[in-house]
Amino acid sequence: MILTTAASNGTPNAAPMGVWVGEDWSLVLRPFRDTATARNLAQMPEAVINITNDSALFFRTAFKDEVSAKEELPFEASQTVEVPRLHGMLAYLEVGVEPRQSPKAAKEPKSEVDVLEYECSVHSIDAPNQPPVVYSRARCAAIEAVIHATRIRALHASDPAKSKQLLAQIQECRALVQRVAPASPHARVVEDTLRLVHRWMKA
Repeated sequence: MILTTAASNGTPNAAPMGVWVGEDWSLVLRPFRDTATARNLAQMPEAVINITNDSALFFRTAFKDEVSAKEELPFEASQTVEVPRLHGMLAYLEVGVEPRQSPKAAKEPKSEVDVLEYECSVHSIDAPNQPPVVYSRARCAAIEAVIHATRIRALHASDPAKSKQLLAQIQECRALVQRVAPASPHARVVEDTLRLVHRWMKA
């Protein structure tokens, strides 16, 4: 999933974001504190959860500061919130958010870095684009590699041992993609991800 948020001046931002389900079935966002997503949610307490399986879009939105984009992200107006959504996604959840004072979701993982928690109230669910999608191990592995890399970016200076473990997991993703789809766009995503990770870990 990719979360879109906006600053108070309307500038949009898109970033991959896990959504946790609490014991009370609430939806919980847990952005890193030092991110545009967290700053935007503090300024404008609305967001859109864009559901997609596009591994290249995960890479592009996760590392937009490190990789120069060839084209602008395809933002479009949402139905019930001021925050824009991404055009052409499989489905959308438009939500309001509020800071979570007392976490109730026991199954949510502990984070090694400073995160904030926001509980979502769903305003609308829209699923306009749901074509049949063939399961692809390469697609899933590429998305997993991007997710691991976002944690390395946050941890490489403070926890090099954990970063090395995550790097090993990315290399496992790479081996899988090279085995099942070596010439695919997913393979390019993994290679680009590894180049960024090696750059951070040498810094």
